[in-house]
Parts: sequence; structure tokens; C-alpha cells
Amino acid sequence: MILQHRSHPLGLLATPNAHDALSEIHALPNPPLVPLQDDEIHVRRCRLAGDAIDGHFGCFRTSDLDHILHLTHGAPALIGHNRYAIAVARFFGGSVETHQNHRYIVPNFYWPKAHSGAEDFRVLLDSGIITEASIAFTFQKPTCSVCGHDIRDCEHEPGTMYGQQLCHYWYDGVDRVLEGSFVYRGSEPGTGILSEMRSSRRGLKHKRMTMRLDGKVYEVLPM
Repeated sequence: MILQHRSHPLGLLATPNAHDALSEIHALPNPPLVPLQDDEIHVRRCRLAGDAIDGHFGCFRTSDLDHILHLTHGAPALIGHNRYAIAVARFFGGSVETHQNHRYIVPNFYWPKAHSGAEDFRVLLDSGIITEASIAFTFQKPTCSVCGHDIRDCEHEPGTMYGQQLCHYWYDGVDRVLEGSFVYRGSEPGTGILSEMRSSRRGLKHKRMTMRLDGKVYEVLPM
């Protein structure tokens, strides 16, 4: 099992009606202890993840997006993947939609107006200060798009052209969405930082790294 983060522009969409969202929120796993009213919550939607190749040259399969959206239902929303802080919002429902020739999961998320930081969070979202989102998930195998083998063991390098084909890897066997985070800047191809990360990945390509999270041991994919 492998732990991975994936970031891209947030893509806030039209605000859903809070009243219509209440039935889904109250049906969440571990629902609110106190029934909510529509004037007590903020609700937004965002493109959280899609089938475009990301800055690490990883990619979700289009056929897996419905499953990933299902796994996102009820997941916490954090700031900057900080799992030591309380979640700021929670994902629920949503749909899979097309945007710029790619398919994306578009979950809803809500947060209570009564929270001390609720209005600050709303202002940062709606004014475009927080503009990107990142999903943390676990999956079973990074499958090479060229040969179909585990990308950590085959001869192909992510981001390299082989003939007319760009090598990337598929996130196969996605089995858990740990959380989604709102971030100020996610991974983008072609930056200096990513160039350094790509060089490091080549050195770690045939190695396995592990980390412990919530009492479980995960492999960590070199980025």
C-alpha cells in the first residue's frame, strides 16, 4: 500500500444550495451530532482530482474516478495536509465532470459558520487566495504507462518520451482517501523544485520507503 499526495488548481465552482445539501450531510458516516440548519453552514464545490497527468507524472485512470469520489465522501478537509490540526471542512457527495478535456471528481464540502475561523476561511476561498487543492490517498501499485509493470522496477523513467509516448504511471488500486487539503501552491510540472525532485526520484527508483500513519505502515512513492 502506497501513500501519495496529488495537487492541482482548486477550481471552486458555483455554490450549491445549503438546504439541498443537508440530507447528504446528515447521512454521512459519523454524521453531525446536532442536526444542522441551512443557515448554519457554508457549502462550496471544487475540482479535487482528475485524470490529467500531474506534476509527479502520476495519473488516475478515468474509470476509477467514480470510485475515488465515493472514497472522498465524508473525508476531512485540511489546510496544507496538516494532520496535527483540526479539519476545517468535510467533503460530501458531488459528481464526476468534464473540464478542459479531462474528467474530474467534484465533491461538495461544508463547514460551520459558528466556527471561530469560518469567515476567514470563506474570505480566503472566495477571494482567490486559496486557489489549489491536494488529495492524500493510498493505492496499491504505480503502473508504468509504457510497459504495464511497476514503475519502481521497470526501465522506464516518468517524464521521459519513448517515441511519441510520454512515460507516466497509473495510480492503480486506490483504496483510501485520507483527506483533501486546501493549499496555496501545489505541484506543477516544469518548476525548478520539480526538476530537483525528478532527479532524486531517479536515484530512489528501485528502493522502497515506508512510513507509519494511524497505526498502519505504508510504502511512500518517491516523488
